[in-house]
Order: sequence, then structure tokens, then C-alpha cells
Amino acid sequence: MKIETDIPVPVSTRSRKYPFMDMQVGESIWFDEQVNGRAYRSALSTGTRHGLKFVARKEDSGIRIWRSE
Repeated sequence: MKIETDIPVPVSTRSRKYPFMDMQVGESIWFDEQVNGRAYRSALSTGTRHGLKFVARKEDSGIRIWRSE
């Protein structure tokens, strides 16, 4: 077995349901009540894996998620 360095990680070809990785700090997305729980959990797990921070607040009949860092 040979250990190698400086080999870049390939870009994922997996499609993403929510565009959290494409968001810039200060941008937000509104979700209706039917998907808001799933979207929030997805934002949290995306943030944990990639070092991003998200904030969510209830609005009307849904939820808005901002990228905060």
C-alpha cells in the first residue's frame, strides 16, 4: 500500500436537493411548512460537514434559513 499526498478530492456529482452549498453569507431561502423540518435538518448537516453556519426563523406558514458564516 502506498500513501500519497497532494491528490485533490474529486468534485461530487451527487445532486443536492437544497442549494445550501451555493449560498453566500447573508443569503436566505424560504420554505413552506411542508418541507421546513427536512430543509432545516439538511442545512444543519450540510453546515456540520462543510464548516458552514445557518440560522433559521419561523415566518408566516414556513421557515426562512440564512447562511450566517
